[in-house]
Amino acid sequence: MWSSMLEALSKITLSRGARDDDGIDQLHHFGTVALFAAFAALIGMNQYVGDPIHCWVPAEFPGHHTAYAENICWISQMYYIPMTEEVPRDKAERMKRDISFYRWVVAVFLIQCFLFKFPNMLWKELRSYSGINVQKIVNMADEVVMSPPDSREKKISDISFFMHKWLKSYRVYKYNVVVRVKEKMSSVLCFAFGKRQGTYLTGLFLFIKLLNVLNVISQFLLLSSFLKFNYWTYGFDVMRHLNGKWVDIDHFPRVVMCDFEIRQLQNVQDFSLQCVLSINLFIEKIFAVTWFWLFFLGIASLVNFWKWTYDTLFSKRREHFIDKYLMILGEEESRKEKTLFKRFVHDYLRDDGVFLLRSVGNNSSELVLMDLIKVLWSNFRQENLKEKLSVANSKPKSVDGSAVQG
Repeated sequence: MWSSMLEALSKITLSRGARDDDGIDQLHHFGTVALFAAFAALIGMNQYVGDPIHCWVPAEFPGHHTAYAENICWISQMYYIPMTEEVPRDKAERMKRDISFYRWVVAVFLIQCFLFKFPNMLWKELRSYSGINVQKIVNMADEVVMSPPDSREKKISDISFFMHKWLKSYRVYKYNVVVRVKEKMSSVLCFAFGKRQGTYLTGLFLFIKLLNVLNVISQFLLLSSFLKFNYWTYGFDVMRHLNGKWVDIDHFPRVVMCDFEIRQLQNVQDFSLQCVLSINLFIEKIFAVTWFWLFFLGIASLVNFWKWTYDTLFSKRREHFIDKYLMILGEEESRKEKTLFKRFVHDYLRDDGVFLLRSVGNNSSELVLMDLIKVLWSNFRQENLKEKLSVANSKPKSVDGSAVQG
């Protein structure tokens, strides 16, 4: 059940046009970036457009002094002391309870936007070194879906031609110790990024998936350090107190204290004001929503990474993926010619070829994928047959016409 739910979620498209990633990736670099950018905009408008702070000032302050006091408190350090406690006389002791984080919330959300966008930027930059334009292939496959029958076959043939040239061109053409070691590493661990070993795209894609998982984990570390409390369990604390009257005055206090000085000639007067930070009521809810979103995204990303790793690293999964579509197409020969089929999957398509076919299936339709696999399989069998005939014709003949036994 969970596997089918995750597969359905992975096929959700959040942006227009065909994509060469899945729905979980788009939740990272599109959905989460849009959400955090919206949070930054909302908080920024509240801070710089509205009245984020109001202070209780002495009665002798005229109106313009009140505005000055509120402005200087807004840009200065403020601290929280519960009403049941006495205010420490030592200023250094007061500053240990500093709550000036609220001024940096917009900047932190913008940094988070960059962190969630960075893996996708890395993928777009490095995927081109594979030797094939993955996005172009996916776009061509997406165009086939709505194409009329007369042009559909031509477009499928074009895609298979480009894939064939790519699969044939990027292969090891000479062997030495370094090449053999790299080939061995690529066969065991696709993270070796072997372009000529057929593991570059697959390894890069899994690396990006791993970055997404690590990025979500790092968000909890970042926010725990920024907010100065254990953000890992914040969502569970919210759920325990979610009874319609939940407020978090410990982490996001509404009533705070502000100290500042006024110089009048040679006299310096100290003032301690009590201020209301209404913006913290808003920030509190936003960081609660952020926790639940990151928690959901972390679980989905971890399962998605495990699924892609399982499907990629195990050869039986690659064989099953291709064989499933050949069986649907009625290509029973794939069941009989086991050796040829294994060569097709592991020697011809290899990891990167199977990955590209998965991307086509995820972003167009299974009908297009079936037609593409059918053409590739048919071309591979014909090429294999020509190689056999060529080898047979190259053998020397005896006088009676039979091949000489060597």
